[in-house]
Amino acid sequence: MTEVQITNKEASDCVESLWSDAFAKSPLDATYTLLRVSGLADAKWDPFEETLETFNDYNWHLKAESDELSPKSSWRIGLLMYCHAVEMSAVHTALANLLRIHQGHPYHVTPLNFRGRTPKNKIFKFFPPSAKTKWKEISDMASKARLDDLVRIIDSIYNDTVRNAFSHSDYIITDTHFRWTEGGLPGQIPLEQVSNLITNSFNFFSTFTALNDRWLNMIGKSARYYKLPKHEVLELITDDRHKLNGFRVHFSNGNSAQFIRTDEGVDCSNLWFENDGSINFNIGMLNSCEEQWKIDGKPVDFGDQAATNEL
Repeated sequence: MTEVQITNKEASDCVESLWSDAFAKSPLDATYTLLRVSGLADAKWDPFEETLETFNDYNWHLKAESDELSPKSSWRIGLLMYCHAVEMSAVHTALANLLRIHQGHPYHVTPLNFRGRTPKNKIFKFFPPSAKTKWKEISDMASKARLDDLVRIIDSIYNDTVRNAFSHSDYIITDTHFRWTEGGLPGQIPLEQVSNLITNSFNFFSTFTALNDRWLNMIGKSARYYKLPKHEVLELITDDRHKLNGFRVHFSNGNSAQFIRTDEGVDCSNLWFENDGSINFNIGMLNSCEEQWKIDGKPVDFGDQAATNEL
């Protein structure tokens, strides 16, 4: 059990470095990661947004005071929030993709699913990797990338014994210890260490979501159009608050592909995923493509436009 304390500044420096490095090395793949690019989805099918709303509810209960509440209630709510936090697939996926970019690999829609399994003779059944498996893979990736700060943070926020015991109702909270009875020999750890684990995780996950939001706002206020190879143009799409929520790729034959994430769901067109999980586009008639940049089929000259960059 960790006795290391992770501050908000340590978490912020680590996560900010991951995003900065990703945008420096591959802005397009970093944009995909920021937008959590995936397939079509209707409204109210985003577990990440649901979990963020859930945390607001839990925070209210965490602060609640009543004579009817057990002295252990804050521990139980804190552990419930902890288990929700460390199980968030959106965070696992983002971290894995940021590390992939760091190592020179492209965005992958499900970068950790290779650790899952499909039962024999059941092609429509899939068992995703466990939280323990995913955190180990992310830690291994960080170690290979020599990102020791991230490895240290992961070691300080994830404890599978605590997560498993609480999630499976195999725990007892005393005045001084957190105990479990299954999964081998019974054991216990001091509540001070559990408190440290919960605090570390809250510092990291609150920082991660805040910086994710910060980068969405920052990129949303950057240049709108970017030149891509093969005379394609990337257009960044924002909501009414100028917060990034999608992109459109314009092709020189007049076609385009787009991805947009809103409260109404995820809309995408002419976008598909390769077998290796990377993103590709349905360009249309290749023989109609020209060696000039176009937006909505109209030629554009970016030569004198300072607001336009090249990726």
